[in-house]
Amino acid sequence: MEDKRRRMMFPSLFSPIRIGRVELKNRIIFPPIATNLAHVSGEISERQVFHYARRAQGGAGLIIVENACIEYPDARHGATQPRIDSDEFIPGLAKLARAVHDAGAAISIELTHPGLNASLKFNGGRRPVAPSPVRLRNDGVIPKELTVSEIKRLVELYAQAALRAKRAGFDMVELQGAHGLLINQFLSPLTNRRTDQYGGSRENRLRFVREIVERIRELCGERFPITIRLAADDMVEGGIDQAEGKALAAGLEELGIDMIQADLGLCPKEKRLEPMPYPQGWRAYLAKGLKEVVSIPVAAVGVIREPEFAEELLERGDADLVALGRALIADPDWPNKARAGHPERIRRCIGCGECVKARHHEDQPLRCGVNPVVGMDAEFERITPAPKSKRILVIGGGPAGMEAARVAALRGHAVTLCDEQKRLGGTLNIAAIPPGKEKIRWLIEYYENELPRLGVEVKLRTHVTRATVEDLQPDVVIIATGCTCPRDDIPGADRPNVATAHDVLSGTAKAVKSPVVVIGGGLLGLETALFLAEAGHSVTVLKRYKTIASNLEPIYRDYLLRELKEHNVSIITEVTV
Repeated sequence: MEDKRRRMMFPSLFSPIRIGRVELKNRIIFPPIATNLAHVSGEISERQVFHYARRAQGGAGLIIVENACIEYPDARHGATQPRIDSDEFIPGLAKLARAVHDAGAAISIELTHPGLNASLKFNGGRRPVAPSPVRLRNDGVIPKELTVSEIKRLVELYAQAALRAKRAGFDMVELQGAHGLLINQFLSPLTNRRTDQYGGSRENRLRFVREIVERIRELCGERFPITIRLAADDMVEGGIDQAEGKALAAGLEELGIDMIQADLGLCPKEKRLEPMPYPQGWRAYLAKGLKEVVSIPVAAVGVIREPEFAEELLERGDADLVALGRALIADPDWPNKARAGHPERIRRCIGCGECVKARHHEDQPLRCGVNPVVGMDAEFERITPAPKSKRILVIGGGPAGMEAARVAALRGHAVTLCDEQKRLGGTLNIAAIPPGKEKIRWLIEYYENELPRLGVEVKLRTHVTRATVEDLQPDVVIIATGCTCPRDDIPGADRPNVATAHDVLSGTAKAVKSPVVVIGGGLLGLETALFLAEAGHSVTVLKRYKTIASNLEPIYRDYLLRELKEHNVSIITEVTV
């Protein structure tokens, strides 16, 4: 009876739905997220095949492969972007499609052209093209305005790419019409200032998409589904607003689009690559708005982390599907765990931005702050039973110690984990205290649930000595004692009015009085400064070097500096204490 109740926890989330002629087994989409896992040539790699097949094995209903390049090199938009601009890439794409199908999911691929946002770094320095020559790039480059004949050529490139996807065995294709890329640029009055048949009225701004859809239908047939990721709101003055987004969605339904992912457009990256403080599912209002005007399926996107939240969106009718991007990077088994009625076993994405930093700022393969094997070969994720079970002692209950204990237990070892603190997590408990960082506790909760479930004996408030080790008689000792927050060797650092950041955040420091000086402008120093400022203190940060928090993920860095400014925190650089 209990098992049946658990299986019925999320009935809406796990009900089937049709996108055109294709039936999905549930309402969960793994949306297109750049991985930088393709070969430099643009061919699909084995790691990429495993990455997508793994999300399908985990229970997603639809896998949408990342932004495929339809015109090389002009439209190249990443370090190792998959290509679909030539028939030579069909075999690799077909292998990927078969792997996803064998794992039980439908598969689509996002057809992408960056337009004015083309990467000069990766496209050989070619001048970007766009509907209109508007100055919006940070580097000041003005794109070349597309001629009508060039637009017709792009329409054909999109359609030929769709045909290749169909020939490779894909169930559908998705047009990238959001995130400030080419189709978004045609749809938005901010970037489309043309006076011909492709600009001006809404009908004209939709013409580019109309011609793409019509040509795909000619090549792929009327029953081949076409979906779109739509900029339902540009969130910038002069661009697509919510009312215009609804009108565009209605127009796209008339064109024969089979499903819409309701997303953002020309807005700053922070709004679609949200740092940790953003609330769960805050972009879902976009899907709710589109549902008011269209009858085709609409997917909600953006920081949806928990099945309870996703189920509520679907039950209310705010969306028909949910796109779980970073959520399935953190835990590919999210769908299967939710379907089995065990949401407490999900390793939730905490929004740390490690994936964003790797993909968007370092041009490195995808990585994750809570899933250490993401983006790697299958052998790294395949946890096999050990030839012989051993007694293992893990000293330290921080993230490294907890993960080591988890993996060792999965391999069949008898594991004991000891930590001096009263709760697992180590310094994660401190990291979760600054404003907006509460989601870090999700990772602690995951291990607090998993380790006992796997049979790990957890001994808290336990200081490990030689006698402890001799008493437990382990075969292997893993030392994962982490780091401390030492006082700097500064004259006066031992005074009672001087405390470490850890002491301040944990509440063990003596009463803090204003004004407060924070020495250090890295992540810890800045977050401690914000914590103190929100508590009402007057705060000044002193930094030895000119740059502030240069090693932080840039989007979160900008967010944090803005918050500090709004809280009147003064930052003084090039100061030696």
